[in-house]
Amino acid sequence: MFDIGWSEIIVVVIITILVVGPKELPGLLRTVGKTVGNVRRMAGDFQNQFNQALREAELDGVADTLNDVRNLNPRNAVKNAVTKQLGDISDVTDDVSKSMKESTDEINSSLNDKPAELSSKTADEPSQAVEVEEAFAEENQDTEILDGDAAKDSAEPEAGVTKKAD
Repeated sequence: MFDIGWSEIIVVVIITILVVGPKELPGLLRTVGKTVGNVRRMAGDFQNQFNQALREAELDGVADTLNDVRNLNPRNAVKNAVTKQLGDISDVTDDVSKSMKESTDEINSSLNDKPAELSSKTADEPSQAVEVEEAFAEENQDTEILDGDAAKDSAEPEAGVTKKAD
């Protein structure tokens, strides 16, 4: 802090001896020592008070954090985060229900229109309707044959297994 060398200290000591005198020099040094000690003590007290205030502030911060943790509700935290990202949840659910209703109405209307289309096609083109029915019957017959073979296979006992006679 202070850049004082030995040569400056010697100059100060010589001037002090000349001004104060050799008889009063020990009393002066005692008074200067007490004053420096008091200044150091006051600086230490100030530093301790400052450190104590910092610790109390940190403890207050820790107490606030503990209270926040105690009052933490995960549902509200998630809801707030979702609301922050997506907006109001009711808006999202309203949009979803509206789109589901539109899809349902569209499906229902298309299903209701299909029988009318089929009846008009069968009335206009009876030969195509017969072909469709025959193809459908052939497919069902093929699946019945396959199902019958599977049933027959499952009814046959495995090799080496004998049936009990009733």
